[in-house]
Amino acid sequence: MAKKKSNTDWVKSLQPSRLNVLELNDSQRSYLPTTFLSQHVNARNEDPVIAKLVHQFLKINRPYLNELDVQAQLNYSGDDIKLNLKSHTKIGAVPLRSPITHKTEYSLIIKPRFGWNGVGPILSRTGFRYLPQILEMPQLRISESHIPPWVLSTVILSRIDHLIKKLDRRFEMTTQVNSIPKGSVNWADYAQKRVPNAKFLNFNCTYSDLRDNRVIKSFIKHTLIKQKQSLETQRDFGIFVIQLIDYCDSLLQNVFDVSPVKPTPLQLSRFLYQSFEAETLTKGIQAIRWTSDEKGLAGLGDLHGLPWSMNMEVLFESYLESVISRISNKIGGVLKSGRLRETIIPIDWDPPLIGSQRSLVPDIVFTRNEDLFIIDAKYKDHWEDLNIKNWNNLEDLIKERHRNDLLQILAYTTGVSQKNISCCLVYPCKKETWRSLLKRKRHIHKAEINRGDKRINVFLTAVPFELDEEEVEELLPIFLN
Repeated sequence: MAKKKSNTDWVKSLQPSRLNVLELNDSQRSYLPTTFLSQHVNARNEDPVIAKLVHQFLKINRPYLNELDVQAQLNYSGDDIKLNLKSHTKIGAVPLRSPITHKTEYSLIIKPRFGWNGVGPILSRTGFRYLPQILEMPQLRISESHIPPWVLSTVILSRIDHLIKKLDRRFEMTTQVNSIPKGSVNWADYAQKRVPNAKFLNFNCTYSDLRDNRVIKSFIKHTLIKQKQSLETQRDFGIFVIQLIDYCDSLLQNVFDVSPVKPTPLQLSRFLYQSFEAETLTKGIQAIRWTSDEKGLAGLGDLHGLPWSMNMEVLFESYLESVISRISNKIGGVLKSGRLRETIIPIDWDPPLIGSQRSLVPDIVFTRNEDLFIIDAKYKDHWEDLNIKNWNNLEDLIKERHRNDLLQILAYTTGVSQKNISCCLVYPCKKETWRSLLKRKRHIHKAEINRGDKRINVFLTAVPFELDEEEVEELLPIFLN
């Protein structure tokens, strides 16, 4: 009697034959082939088996896809089965599990649609205003290839800095010799050792003393020493690594009074259950653990395997802030950041209206003499669309979004008292688009609105993520009009 086939008989192999990477850009819909699953199917009619595998693949990987805000579903056109993925503004890399082995054998990588030469250089250009989020997931077998090891050091040092600032002080039992009795005195020691040696003012005392958490400080010192050793091997990457070494040295000064101690996993786990600011402690302990495990350190680990994510809207805003900061250094002025909640314009409802917007928060406010500049970063395709197509050929949805951008930034001008106001919408663009715009003198567009004694200048412009120092000067006409 023939043996009945089980479901696993349709599968060629329980282990993928090669590394599989799914790639797409942010804010993109892609229809990816399912060959990474179908290559393991051995059936006369493959479609039902592949469809079942895709459904299982999506089900077990839903938490990982959600971390990058990716919507995923099966797409069947009648000819073949594809994986329909829709990304938003998050980029990064996460592991994906195989529906056959349930092991992390695939990787999903989302890249910025406007392109750049790597996460590391962009972080240095933004002055480390915004850092990637390292995700609590299994390690990947492959990730973004342009992430130098010092990027993880940037994340770790930032977390250690926050941990140092939030270190709790606690009472610890201390035993030492004092000149006056304090706490519990070891009188037997005093009678047998101190008095015979004429040390009448030496009392061996045990008492509770208020101190910083010296145990965590010793772990922190070990972490900082290891990070500095790693960074010293990466000096060739550029000035930003030297800056990180200086940053590390400044943090070491906060723990000069303890000896470095390498923590054990059990010790780190215990601290998570103590009363502490949960988020600060959790992230700090993660940073200490990554260093203790030598994960991501130059020559000792592989940062490419760490899952991570970044929001491109926040990153572009941080990048633009660094660009305006460079302009401020050239021409003078005061820069305020919406990221730091320095630009809030309150909205007072009478009577109070629960659920409605209570404030306006421009991304950047820049003042120079009597002039006020309100700048909003828009991580959208509008600039590319406007320069490739004319207004009449644009889709209605793009037109509506562009109008909303203009209305939003004009709304910011109602909450200020200055008479000479400039507001600027800044979009990202590709490097080749930027060069083309410069060549044609089309990189800045200006309009003027006069209302009574107020004059409002409206600017539209775009910048690539790799804006050279000399290219920053091409934006000066906005601020020197």
